[in-house]
Amino acid sequence: MILLIPDSMNIYLFWILFLALWAIVPLMIIKGRVDEEPNIQTSPKVKEKKKGWFS
Repeated sequence: MILLIPDSMNIYLFWILFLALWAIVPLMIIKGRVDEEPNIQTSPKVKEKKKGWFS
């Protein structure tokens, strides 16, 4: 009986960690998507003219 307790505890620990992983990963994905903010440009970018051979 003493030998069965650590085995069952390992099984319980495995399932707790496994289910916690399945709970945390989607939350991390959703949280990461919400944190992304679109870049709003208030002024247009001015492109410099490149000086080449014929300009």
